[in-house]
Amino acid sequence: MVIRGGGLGASMSRYLIERIEAASNIELVFNTEVVALEGTQDTSLERVRCRSRLSGEETTVPGIRNLFLFVGADPATGWLDGCGVMVDRGGFVMTGEQCSKGDGQASALETSVPGVFAVGDVRSGSVKRVGGAIGEGAQVVAALHGFLGDTAKPAL
Repeated sequence: MVIRGGGLGASMSRYLIERIEAASNIELVFNTEVVALEGTQDTSLERVRCRSRLSGEETTVPGIRNLFLFVGADPATGWLDGCGVMVDRGGFVMTGEQCSKGDGQASALETSVPGVFAVGDVRSGSVKRVGGAIGEGAQVVAALHGFLGDTAKPAL
């Protein structure tokens, strides 16, 4: 796990920290940030490049096939600026009725940009619990299938 800060205590519950620390297959790397994802179109993600926030030294970690982000209590949604996805005053992504056009067609997890969905802690009004995020992750699959099914139909 690559952690931007110097510890886990500021952003996680004690229970979760204890579970992570007890896992022999999890290495914690503090004061480090992901700066690049590397791979090819044929194989997708292959490597992750990280930078120490203390020394500035960059390292490449090979053999990475998946990347999951946990952005903490403060949403890191600045990269959404200018793409049309609405966020609330705190920077959390607005979904469903919060950003619908009043037509009653909004999916609970769809953002203000059709076909773009948000789940978990980054969503405005979410419960900020792992179980809730898991449920939303399962729920969004059906919403995506519905969206793709609707857009795959030819316009008559």
